Amino acid sequence: MLFTTAEGDTRVDPCHARKMTARLVEVAPHQSERPILLSQAGRAGHGVGKPAAMRVREGADVLSFFCWQLGVEHLV
Repeated sequence: MLFTTAEGDTRVDPCHARKMTARLVEVAPHQSERPILLSQAGRAGHGVGKPAAMRVREGADVLSFFCWQLGVEHLV
């Protein structure tokens, strides 16, 4: 499971993602096979005004995580 948040998010407090990640890490079995991760962007918000390069990097991180967890080796 991958949670994403940003330090400057004015719509959803980043503490929610942090607390949820911590709680799942505490109770979830088999984390070596199915990790629980948190990705937190600095100096970013809920998407509006976020530079395109940052949005692309975040999207690449999410897609990479999904491919890894689903066992996809090549997208093409």
